[in-house]
Amino acid sequence: MFKKGQAGRKKEMNGYDEYRRRHRERSRRTLQTIRPSGLPPVRDLGSPYDRYGPSPGTGKDRRRSVSLARRLLIQSLISALLFSSVYWIEQNKNARLLPAKQSIVTALTQEFQFTAVSDWYEKNLGQPISFLPDLLNGNKGNQTASGSSSNSKNGAFAEPVTGQLQDHFNKQTNGITVSTSPNSTVEAAKDGLVVFVGQKSKIGKTVIIQHQNSDESWYGELNQANVKVYDFVKQGQKIGTTGGSGKRGTFYFALKKGQKFIDPIQVMSFD
Repeated sequence: MFKKGQAGRKKEMNGYDEYRRRHRERSRRTLQTIRPSGLPPVRDLGSPYDRYGPSPGTGKDRRRSVSLARRLLIQSLISALLFSSVYWIEQNKNARLLPAKQSIVTALTQEFQFTAVSDWYEKNLGQPISFLPDLLNGNKGNQTASGSSSNSKNGAFAEPVTGQLQDHFNKQTNGITVSTSPNSTVEAAKDGLVVFVGQKSKIGKTVIIQHQNSDESWYGELNQANVKVYDFVKQGQKIGTTGGSGKRGTFYFALKKGQKFIDPIQVMSFD
């Protein structure tokens, strides 16, 4: 009797499994017929109770989360170590650490000299840095006569606009004002990297170009800027247009040597 009962239950379970299989197959075919075309086929989820089990990607997701957490922890530790080192150097009065203190101050107060690094790299290794365009060959922007590039190599600045000097250099403005016609073309005075495009107090829309040897040229009171930050420009390339209204336009120009502004008339003239 016991064996017969076991056989009956086994047969009953087999019939129940067959019923579940056919039910899943009918559900799959029904869903497949009503799904829009182009979507991937319906995945067989098995028994309704199986849907609440662990998904196939759970292990990978957990490992990825652990890896990201470990990376964040390492980055946090490195940042804390660097901060602690800088703080210790600043607080230490040992004379041997003076060069390190000066380097920290320079790094925190001065802009990174992209053009100087690129020029040193090319002179010593023969090729421009791979992640920076070639200053002399990589930019295909608008250029003036072929002599402009050679002038830039020799360190000479070219006049950015055609106009007449209106306001001379003084320590309050750190630059000069040139009278031009409205919407006149403004050209780069020398090869360099655009490090700023935006509004500046008192001089409005401004473009700042960084050159070799820590030089910077400032172009203010613009009506339009045709470049963006981190663009490499060549001497004579159009970078914007002057502002103004009616028949009179104005243009602000300044030159910066290191941390000091100089009179642009010392290195160029405006007709």
